[in-house]
Amino acid sequence: MEKTSSKSLIISYGFLLGLVSILMSVLKYVLSSNYLEKNFFETLAGILITVALVVLPIYYYRKNNNGLLSLSQSIKIGLGVSAIAGIIGAIYFFAFANYIEPNFADNLMNVQMKEAMASNPNVSEAQMQEGMEMAKGFMMPMFYAMVILSNLFFGLIISLIAGLVLRKE
Repeated sequence: MEKTSSKSLIISYGFLLGLVSILMSVLKYVLSSNYLEKNFFETLAGILITVALVVLPIYYYRKNNNGLLSLSQSIKIGLGVSAIAGIIGAIYFFAFANYIEPNFADNLMNVQMKEAMASNPNVSEAQMQEGMEMAKGFMMPMFYAMVILSNLFFGLIISLIAGLVLRKE
């Protein structure tokens, strides 16, 4: 049986996961009146797609390499796929926030301010506004970093579980 390169699986599935994530985001933006609103089914679909596109390359690697898979190889594949998808996602959100929806940062801040006001009713609106203005300057770079880091975190968890289930040395 022909050995499969983990690099080719990582690149292929990383780009696929990144593109599917972008497609879901674009569809939500086009079809939803409030693209910042969280939806249970959308979240569930995103989780299932992420799990599938991280586990499949791990499974294919094992299948095409004489049934052998180490835990470290599983984690390497999962983190690689997640890193590529996270970088693609961060690039998309940069383009989205700067060119497609220039009011994205303001809209996100308004949603967060409403949530913060609801959870902290003792804080005045002026204090909340002042805090939001201070946070605005570094919010978007943090957002891009969080896209990548959350992808890596979930990729690590998913690939660790998949590796424990599928490993055979």
